[in-house]
Amino acid sequence: MAIILAILKFLGILLLVVLSLVLFVSASLLFVPVRYVVEFREGKPVRLGFRVSWFLRAIQIRKSVSADKVYVHLFGMDVQSLKKLFQREKKQKKEHKERHGSKSRVELVNDLNNEAKKQEKSYRKEQKGYKAKTSKRNKKSFSFNKISSIITFIRSYEHRSGLNKIKKEFIALFRYLMPDKIHGRISFGTGDPCTTGWILGAVSMFRVAYTDGLTILPHFEEKIFVAEGYVKGKVHPVYFLRLFMRGYMDDDIKRCIRHVLKMI
Repeated sequence: MAIILAILKFLGILLLVVLSLVLFVSASLLFVPVRYVVEFREGKPVRLGFRVSWFLRAIQIRKSVSADKVYVHLFGMDVQSLKKLFQREKKQKKEHKERHGSKSRVELVNDLNNEAKKQEKSYRKEQKGYKAKTSKRNKKSFSFNKISSIITFIRSYEHRSGLNKIKKEFIALFRYLMPDKIHGRISFGTGDPCTTGWILGAVSMFRVAYTDGLTILPHFEEKIFVAEGYVKGKVHPVYFLRLFMRGYMDDDIKRCIRHVLKMI
């Protein structure tokens, strides 16, 4: 009896540990923010750099302003370096097999299977090319009937409530994705005072133009574009889960989406 109780106790502790790990991972995926930093510096064209990190930089994707290569780091280790290391080991094993003896029957069968897979891949590529050509033809056959159906869909009273809700969700999403901090200087000019003034007026319509730390300098008589600074922000994955649930639970939004899918 004591042995059975000890086994049940062990299984209970093991189950509790597994459930705790599942809850911890789920909470981390939903509530730990994904942080990003985007840098821009003067150049022809403007040089861009970025860093996207999650969970205290356990997972990190970055690109330096002065480099073109994108690096992916997993727990501080470069994924590309690990990949090259595995490829080198695989190559060494292959060379070792080639040096010691001819291919066995299993290897010959594997070679035949690989050849068959290559032929199948080439056939699939041909089919994809055919489908792409067909889709291009279908795009070219876009008629005024589709345009009129889109206009009718937008103007219809039945979908007005759903479209208004979708519009509000997109505006809220745009505001949510705005960075927490912006710092920099942008000087621009087209050489034409009229065009420069029009661009300045268009930019002034957005709230980001009035952010502290960002300076926008128009040059009405000179053709110039100089940008330097950075933006910094974070995104919580749980927001997108709530966004999906709001859309899934709303009948008006689902009705609009179903209608759009039928039109496509």
